Amino acid sequence: MKKYKESLSRTPGPIMPSQIPKVKLDMRGLVKYAKERGIAPIDLTQEEKERFMMPTA
Repeated sequence: MKKYKESLSRTPGPIMPSQIPKVKLDMRGLVKYAKERGIAPIDLTQEEKERFMMPTA
């Protein structure tokens, strides 16, 4: 139970909808790019992922 309580104390609070960035994500392009590199999409750098994000108005 001690580890559980420690884990809860490190867990951040909820994210409000207003805090979520408004972007479109080209998921198909991102997955294709990752596959071409031979890695999983989660292993791409943040910079590589941002290439597939487009701000929405």
